[in-house]
Amino acid sequence: MSNYHETFEGCTIEIKDDTYLTINDKEIDYEHTLENQKWSSRYLPYTQYDSLIDLAQAIVRDTSEFKPVISH
Repeated sequence: MSNYHETFEGCTIEIKDDTYLTINDKEIDYEHTLENQKWSSRYLPYTQYDSLIDLAQAIVRDTSEFKPVISH
């Protein structure tokens, strides 16, 4: 998977060259632990994911920064 693109819960997730992650054009910093092949980010501290895609989807799903603003 060298490049990946999807719309997930209204947000655009892009992974370029298997290393550069953006959500809605915002670069997301993350760590990849080679010894256990897990991915993590400051957006979701104390959690690890099996893939960069899983991490990106969790950030969209579980953080308020990427939730749509609903106006009344």
